[in-house]
Amino acid sequence: MSNLRTNLVIGIGLALAAAACDPNKVIKVPTPDSLSPGSLGSAASLPALENGALAQFQIMYSGGADQVNNGHEGFINITGLFTDEFIDLETFTTRQQIDARSALPSNGTLKGLFIDLTQARAIADKADAGFAAFAPADSGRSTVLALDAYAYTFFAEYYCEGVPVSSISNSGQITFGVPLTREQLLTIAAAKFDSSITIATATGNATTLALAQVGLARALVDSNDYASAATVAAAVPSGYVYLIGASTNTPFENNGVWNYTLNFAGFGVSDSEGTNGLPFVSDSDPRVPTLNTHALGVGRQPDTLIAQLLYPTQASPTPLATYTEAQLIIAENDLRTGNAAGWLAILNALRAGFPGPGTLAPLVDPGTAAGRVNLHFHERAFWLYLTGHRLGDMRRLLRQYGRAASTVYPIGVSVNGIPYGTDVEFRISEDEQNNPNFHGCLNLNP
Repeated sequence: MSNLRTNLVIGIGLALAAAACDPNKVIKVPTPDSLSPGSLGSAASLPALENGALAQFQIMYSGGADQVNNGHEGFINITGLFTDEFIDLETFTTRQQIDARSALPSNGTLKGLFIDLTQARAIADKADAGFAAFAPADSGRSTVLALDAYAYTFFAEYYCEGVPVSSISNSGQITFGVPLTREQLLTIAAAKFDSSITIATATGNATTLALAQVGLARALVDSNDYASAATVAAAVPSGYVYLIGASTNTPFENNGVWNYTLNFAGFGVSDSEGTNGLPFVSDSDPRVPTLNTHALGVGRQPDTLIAQLLYPTQASPTPLATYTEAQLIIAENDLRTGNAAGWLAILNALRAGFPGPGTLAPLVDPGTAAGRVNLHFHERAFWLYLTGHRLGDMRRLLRQYGRAASTVYPIGVSVNGIPYGTDVEFRISEDEQNNPNFHGCLNLNP
C-alpha cells in the first residue's frame, strides 16, 4: 500500500508511546519513545521494537479510546458487530454497514482496521528482523514472533483471500507484496509460531511458549489439521491465560471494548440476532455477563442497550490465548474423530472448573452429529465471547462443516433497518489498490 511507510513510522511512534500492553511483563520504554526507519538497524533498538510490537498489537486487538485518531475500534469490537456478538446502537454509517454485513472495501472503519492490523504485522516483522540480526536467540524474539504470527492468523481468519504482505526497509524503501491465499498466510503464521516455540523453550520463557502453542493450534485448526492442533494444544498448562493489557494512562491505551460499550454506549450485546444468532443475553450464562441499562444507545435506536461486563473498566485486560481454548481444540478433534464421549468429557470438565461467579451445569450429549457440532460451537462462542474468535468460527462452520451462510450468520434486517448482506468475511481495504500487485479479493469463499 502506498502509505505503508507513513503508517509504519506513525505506528511505531504511537506504539512506543503506549507500550504497556502486556501485564505478564513490565515494560520500560527507552527515551526517545519513537524511532525513524533509519534508526532501526541496531541492537539498541530491540527493546523499543519489542515494546512497539506489544503496544500496536493492543490497539489492533482490543482497540482504544483515541477519538482524535479515528477511535481505533479494534478487531474484537468490529468482528463482534459483523457476527452475532454485538449490535450497533449508534449513528456511524460505516459501523452500521459492518453490523449488516454489507461493507465495501471503501468502508472507512474497515480501512482503519486494516491499517491497524497491517501496522501490528509490519512492526512485529520489523522487530523480528532486528532480533534476527542482533540477538536471534533472545527471549524477546519469541514474544515478537508469536505476536507476528497472530497478526498473520487474523488476516487469514478475518479477510477474503488475496491479502498482500508488503515490507519496508530501514531506509524507507517499500517492497509491494503479492496477494496471499488463506493457506499461505497460515503457513507463514505456523512457521513463526514454531520459531517462537523453539526460542521460548530454549530460553525458558514459559509464558510465551504457551502463547505460541495456543496460536499454532489455532492456525492448524484453521487449516483443517485437527490432529496436529490437538497434539500442540495438549502441551498448554492448566489455568494458562495470556492477557493483552490496557491502562488509564492515555486514551490510546484504554480498553476499546470498554470504550465503545460502557463509555460510548454504541455497541450492545446481541441476543439471538437475526434468527441465527446465539442467545448471549437470554441464556443468562455467567460466561457472558451483561447489564440491561434500560436505556437507549447513543444513537437512540429503539433497542435497549445491553452492556457487556467482561471488560468493565478502562484498564481491563483482554485474553489472547488460554488453556480453555486449547482444551476446546482438543475436544473438537475428538468430535471429528468420532470420540463423542471424550469430547463431552472435556466440555464438562471445563464447565465444572468455571471459577464463577455462577455455575455451569453439565451438558448432555445431543445424540446426533449435527447437534454435537451445534453444541460445540455454542460452547466455543460462550467461552471465547469477545476475544476475536467468533468470525473465524462462523467461517469454519461454512468451510469445514458444510453449513450454509443463511443458517449461520444473522439474516433478515439489522437493528438499524439495513437488510443483512451476504458477506461472510471482511473485504481488503481499497488502500491496497495502490499496490500494483493487488487487484481485489481472489475470491469470496468462506
